[in-house]
Amino acid sequence: MTGQIVGNYKIEQKLGEGGMGAVFRGVDMMLEREVAIKFLRPELSAQPQVVERFRSEAVTLAKLNHPNIATLFNFMRQGDSFFMVLEFVRGATLDNVIQQRGALPSEQAIPLFCQVLDGIQHAHDFGIIHRDIKPANMM
Repeated sequence: MTGQIVGNYKIEQKLGEGGMGAVFRGVDMMLEREVAIKFLRPELSAQPQVVERFRSEAVTLAKLNHPNIATLFNFMRQGDSFFMVLEFVRGATLDNVIQQRGALPSEQAIPLFCQVLDGIQHAHDFGIIHRDIKPANMM
C-alpha cells in the first residue's frame, strides 16, 4: 500500500498490524500534516457486522478530546476499503521502550502511568471502556 493515495491521504509507511487491520503513517495532502491511517483488513470489509464494529470504534473515538488520546480526524470508505485517519503520534511505544531499556524506574513509570490513567478516566467519563490496554498501545 505504500505510495498509494486514498482520499486526500498518501500512504507512506506501515507502522503495525493487528487482528482488525493495519496502521500506516501517511500525509494529509490538503493540510500538509502527518497522520496515522488505520485500515480494516480487506477480508473483513465484506462482513457487515465487522464493518459496523469498526465504524462504531470511530464514532466512539470521535467523542473523545483529550491530550493523552489520539484524535480521530476522519472515517472513510473508498471502494471496498474502510479506514480511520488519526492524529500521528511520534515516538516509541512503551512496549518498545521496555524491550530496549528494561523496566522503567518508578520516577519515570509513575508520571507516565498517571497520564495513561488520565486518558482512561476521560474515556470512562463518556462510558467508554478501552478493552486493549497494553504497553504496545501506549506512546
